[in-house]
Amino acid sequence: MESLNSYATTVDTSDEKFQRNQENKPDKEHLWKEKPIEEDGWVLAHNALRGELEDMKKSLLMFPHNYPDGAPSWAIDLLMSVWKQHETHVISHHTIEDDILTPFMKERIILPDKLEEDHKSIVDSMKRVSASIESLKEGDSIDEVMNALLAYEGLLLPHLLEEERIALPLCRAYFTPSEIRAKLLSVSKKGRPAVEMGSVIHYMTEDGFRKKFMKQEGIPSFVWWLVMKPKYRYFMKNVKEPLDALRHGKEPVYSSVGCWNWF
Repeated sequence: MESLNSYATTVDTSDEKFQRNQENKPDKEHLWKEKPIEEDGWVLAHNALRGELEDMKKSLLMFPHNYPDGAPSWAIDLLMSVWKQHETHVISHHTIEDDILTPFMKERIILPDKLEEDHKSIVDSMKRVSASIESLKEGDSIDEVMNALLAYEGLLLPHLLEEERIALPLCRAYFTPSEIRAKLLSVSKKGRPAVEMGSVIHYMTEDGFRKKFMKQEGIPSFVWWLVMKPKYRYFMKNVKEPLDALRHGKEPVYSSVGCWNWF
């Protein structure tokens, strides 16, 4: 994975080819100095997607060791369940970008068409991963699944980095923090899948999310208990713990207290 410290190679936000009109100029970057770009919510959302993908790869790499006679049916079912959670996450993320953030940014910025066009290629690649998992039968090798996942990774990761190097710097040049915060508040009021925020919390760590991100964004502490913690627990139950079970090669048992047991 390419380091986020390579933001030195980001787009030239002063280039007039990105400026849609004379009324809105790229003169607002200095207003973002208290929030480094690597701590921007957009990057944190991308980190969650990257984290899920990396953890799925780690689990798949353990299949030949854990299941030398081929994948057992419970592992196939669990893999499909986790993949569907990831699909849900990606589709929600793309929907917010395509339906809300990108049209908002286009009011002031001429964005490269490729940033939107990439989403279709990524979704098509996701469908191929789904098909490769759906075709698995007990005792099969997961080689085709791994090949499809690596192809998907080859599309997703460069796209995320491109958004972080082009769209995000332009956003911070043309919009103030308060303008973006107001738009994101409208996004947060829409129904979002629990896996999405739960994933962000997990890959930030619970401590980092509560002590740094919530404080940085002015989120009241009671929101953790009412909204964020249930989403975090959802992610742990439906993504993290199943992936751990696959990586360790132990069929999980869902206990009466509501947690996966694979020891």
